[in-house]
Amino acid sequence: MNPINNSIKLVEGAYSPINAADVLLSLIADKIKFHNLQILSSKDKNDPHIIHAEMRILELKASRDVVIKLIIQARDQGLYMKIDGIVNIKMFKKI
Repeated sequence: MNPINNSIKLVEGAYSPINAADVLLSLIADKIKFHNLQILSSKDKNDPHIIHAEMRILELKASRDVVIKLIIQARDQGLYMKIDGIVNIKMFKKI
């Protein structure tokens, strides 16, 4: 079976810094929450999925810091922020 690919436009548009903050920081917070729940529900703390989740949380927190800096910069300069967020989805059978 060939992989099936789909793209979904999750976020699109120009936003004021405050609205951009709502959109972007909410997405990041939800992903951090998702990974935290994975970690909390696992009984084996050495599970590779848990190690990946912990690393992803660190990456997401670093991304959050970058987003905050960009939002502050846009706010201070009176700029809007154009956000294009596309999620690519590929379905496949795990071997």
